[in-house]
Amino acid sequence: MKLEEILSPVQNEMPLVSESLGQVADVDFPQFADVIKQAIGTRGKGVRPALTLLTGSFNNYNLENLVPMATAVELLHTASLVHDDTIDKSPLRRGIPTLYSTLGDNAAIMAGDYLFAKSAELAAMPGNLRVVRLFAQTLMALAKGELEETLSVYEWRQTREDYFRRIDGKTAALFSMAAESGAILSDSPEEEIQALKSYGQNLGLAFQVVDDLLDFTGDEATMGKPVGNDLLIGVLTLPALMYLEQNPDGNPIKTGFENKGEGPDLSQAITEIRNSAFIDESFTVARDLVEKAQKAIEPLADNDSKKALLALADYVFERKK
Repeated sequence: MKLEEILSPVQNEMPLVSESLGQVADVDFPQFADVIKQAIGTRGKGVRPALTLLTGSFNNYNLENLVPMATAVELLHTASLVHDDTIDKSPLRRGIPTLYSTLGDNAAIMAGDYLFAKSAELAAMPGNLRVVRLFAQTLMALAKGELEETLSVYEWRQTREDYFRRIDGKTAALFSMAAESGAILSDSPEEEIQALKSYGQNLGLAFQVVDDLLDFTGDEATMGKPVGNDLLIGVLTLPALMYLEQNPDGNPIKTGFENKGEGPDLSQAITEIRNSAFIDESFTVARDLVEKAQKAIEPLADNDSKKALLALADYVFERKK
C-alpha cells in the first residue's frame, strides 16, 4: 500500500501542516526567509506530523491544537537534519543542496538553532504544560543520541545495547513524541496515551533499523550515497555489530576503524555483510519491533486511524528508501 493511501484519514489536514510550515518563513529578513524555505524543502514524506494527527483523532480531535503540534514535530525533525548535515558535511539531502553546503558551518548551525526555537514555540501554542515538558525531553534525547553517535565514531568496542540506546534517542524519541503528544492534546485516557507512546517508540526503532539496513542493501542511485556509507564514516549499525559479534578475531571492521577508514578493510567488511545472514537477522529484529508497535495499540477502538497506524508500521518495514 502506498503511503498516501495509508495516510488518507488525515489527507485533508496535512495541507494545514504544510501551510503552517510555510508561515515559518514569514520573517522580515528576505535572505533568512530563503534559508528557512531551503531547509523546509528538504523535509520528507510527512510521516511524523501525520502520526500526531492520527493519534489525535481517537478522542477530542482539536485541530487548533494538533496542527501547531504536528508542525512543531516536523520542524524539530527538520532542525535536527540541518545539524546532522552540518556535522556530516553532507552536500545534498534528497537531491537538494544542504544549508551546510550553501551557507557553511556557522550559518547552518544558527539556522538549525532558529528552527529548534521555532518548533518549541509551536509546541507551546496549545498551552499544555505536559506537552511542553515532553518536547524538551525529546530535544534532550535527540541531542544525546546524536552526541553518542558522534563520540563513538570509529570505535568498534560497542554493543547492541549501545546501538539501541543511541537510536532510541536520535530517532525513536521523535516518533514517540509525535504519537504521545497527539494523544495528550486530544484528552485521551492515560492508558491510550501510553499505548500510543509505545507504538511510536517501537515504530521509530524499527524505522531506524530498516534505514540502517537499507544502507547495506540499497544501491547508490536510489539512496543518494555510497553503499555501506555508515560504516565508511565510522558508524556501527546493527548488521555490522552482528558481524563483529560473530567474527571477533581478525575482523576488517576493527582494522578499518583503527585506521580511521583508510585502506580497503571497510569495503571488504561491507561486501561480507551484504552477503551474510546478518541482513536477514536484522530484518527479523525490525519485524519484531513493528509487531510490538502494532500489538501496543490492539486495545484501541477500531477506526480508520487505527487501521492507518497498523498499515504505517508495515510500510516502515517494507519501504525501499
